[in-house]
Amino acid sequence: MAANEPGLVPSPEDSYQRLRTEYERLQLLYSLAQQFATMLSLPNVLQHVLSATTRFTNAVRGSIFLYGEHDEVQMHLLSERFQQARLTPFTNRILREGLASWVLKHRQSALIADTNLDERWIDYPSDTLDVRSVLCVPLLRGRRVRGVLTLVHPDIDFFTMDDEALLNVIAQHAAMAIENAQLIADINDERRKFEGAFTAMEEGLILVDGDGRIHFVNPQALAFFAVTPPVPEHLKELSQPVLALFKEAQQTGDSVRAEIVLEQNPTTDLAIHIAYIPIFSEQEDWWTIVLHDITRLKEYDRLKTQFVANASHELRTPLANIKLYARLAQQVKAKTKLPQYLETIASEAGRLEAIVEDLLTLTRLDSGLMHSNPEWVDIIELLRNLAQTYRPLAEAREQRLIFQECTSNLPALWLAPDQFMRVVVNLLSNALKFTPDGGTVTLSVDRQIHAGREGTIITVADTGPGIAAEHQQRLFERFYRGSNPTESGSGLGLAIVRELLALMGGTISVASTVGQGSQFTCWLPLEQHSHTA
Repeated sequence: MAANEPGLVPSPEDSYQRLRTEYERLQLLYSLAQQFATMLSLPNVLQHVLSATTRFTNAVRGSIFLYGEHDEVQMHLLSERFQQARLTPFTNRILREGLASWVLKHRQSALIADTNLDERWIDYPSDTLDVRSVLCVPLLRGRRVRGVLTLVHPDIDFFTMDDEALLNVIAQHAAMAIENAQLIADINDERRKFEGAFTAMEEGLILVDGDGRIHFVNPQALAFFAVTPPVPEHLKELSQPVLALFKEAQQTGDSVRAEIVLEQNPTTDLAIHIAYIPIFSEQEDWWTIVLHDITRLKEYDRLKTQFVANASHELRTPLANIKLYARLAQQVKAKTKLPQYLETIASEAGRLEAIVEDLLTLTRLDSGLMHSNPEWVDIIELLRNLAQTYRPLAEAREQRLIFQECTSNLPALWLAPDQFMRVVVNLLSNALKFTPDGGTVTLSVDRQIHAGREGTIITVADTGPGIAAEHQQRLFERFYRGSNPTESGSGLGLAIVRELLALMGGTISVASTVGQGSQFTCWLPLEQHSHTA
């Protein structure tokens, strides 16, 4: 009579083997519980579940279906080399009609002793393994099935009820580990989105705790402070003014906004608008510091103030003259003086018109509405005519106006003649204006290679007082009026010249020596604007 028949006492060997098996099961559970507690990667959790269960039960193969919130399959993992399988039409049939579908629907495990006798099992058509025994358990977390674990073997009645009980316990731990890993993945995903969004911000962003320790800073904020990685750990290492305002914000317990100046290098300062925004929680207080570069706005504000002052002055003078000479014209009795008064009125009205035209041009350039009507232009002929027009004005002041024509053949240029003439007229007028009586103004045109490209250069040179080096760099800024702000003019002429040339693909430069004169050189590319007649 066999020792394992009903009613007989188990032999010591059987008892020892059973205790050993139970010990190994408990040891496996304990080991898995410890490992699951430290695993934060979802693929690692799934691979570890497959590896441990197939190894312990001696299964030939295993697989896991991982489900989403709406029972859609998010992942299908196979134990062979732990690769993620592609969902095929046949796989989808198993998910609809097979054993995995039954386990998902009923939320309970299934033990199949012989697949030939159980219609829930569907064989893969191209499977080389003749599967006969199957153990399939749900990875349950509460009432939700996180996934389905399936183990198979070619022998009939291979898996036991003890295996099923063990796998159900492992599945519970695995479901919890899967949920934790998915939460960590979601948190990391949100963090990446958060960091990506704030990294791309034009504003600087700093996140600090109540002690001023820095937990996040985006690249723009580091750029504002001219700091390179590694990131400072505390605000005191970043900026004392920022730290002082932080302490002020903590005292008020509310949002604080201020303006600070950051020195990036000895010649560059940044005007920064800084805002401290509190984030209060039960555990710890946090502060978001937002920095916005307002340097350009400050410069615009300064230019606006300067422009208002300049425009007020420039408009007031001709208006006062117009009113004066209009009053004199009304009162004059000697008709011989009337033409002189009317000429002055017309001249001052022309000054007003020029100022208004500068302002309108500036508005069109800023709004992108500077329309041009290009045509083929013989610029040598155009410049020759301009020189002829301005020569009487020069001769009236005993100045010499010289026009030097191009020595080589210069093709016609495709450009807007009115805009081109405005550029040259502005430069020519300035040269005549600042050149003393008896001086010389030279207008020339030629070909020249610039940055490897052939182009046309138009040069206006004078023998005036010259321009100091510190003013040359700012000559083409809007509203800049050089070292003598009392000199008439809106400070827009050269800025408009530069921007009109830029529309034509050209450039302008200046070379000047104090006491000897100045030379302005315009360059236009030939390959985009030329036409051989």
